[in-house]
Amino acid sequence: MTHAISVGSPLQVHYTYDADNGQLVLLWKGGFLDATPMWHDRGDGSSRPLGKAIRIGDATPQIQRLATPQTELKKDTVGSGFKPKGYTLDASGLPVFKYQAYGLNVKDATRVIDDGQGIRREIESEGSANNLYLCLAKANVIEHKDGNYVIEDKAYSITIVDEAKLKPIIRTIQGTQELLVPFQSKIIYSILFNQ
Repeated sequence: MTHAISVGSPLQVHYTYDADNGQLVLLWKGGFLDATPMWHDRGDGSSRPLGKAIRIGDATPQIQRLATPQTELKKDTVGSGFKPKGYTLDASGLPVFKYQAYGLNVKDATRVIDDGQGIRREIESEGSANNLYLCLAKANVIEHKDGNYVIEDKAYSITIVDEAKLKPIIRTIQGTQELLVPFQSKIIYSILFNQ
């Protein structure tokens, strides 16, 4: 991950976004960042969350074209036409990330939920494309309980707006469970801390 952007909140909930893949990678509560490793001595370009970080995603594209719902996710953006387009600030001064993938212009906005119990993410595209899926989570165990998807080994759960319309899929690929939704023009979901 060479282009990571960390976004802080006065509600003490923060996240890191991978601009190379259109993917959230870390979510944590507490202090923001220790940036000392960036500048101390020669610096190594890194920073560390000041709180217990939960790894939400990995350095793979979150939106992918799959031949079937059982096709394995690719590790890179080759063939997707992925191109980061920077970000704009909304009326609240928060970033809305933009990128192109599979011929679509995508806007990606993440907001802290008012009570600080997690985040709400809205991914919106202009137009649509066939056989695209959005991977919301990967874990050893993903369980659907009471309208939430509990990510057992990650200490968080996911709630999907319009779940019945989106028809999420829990699948197992090489021993890892993945939560996918067919990519549509607008997907809204929340990631909630379990503790």
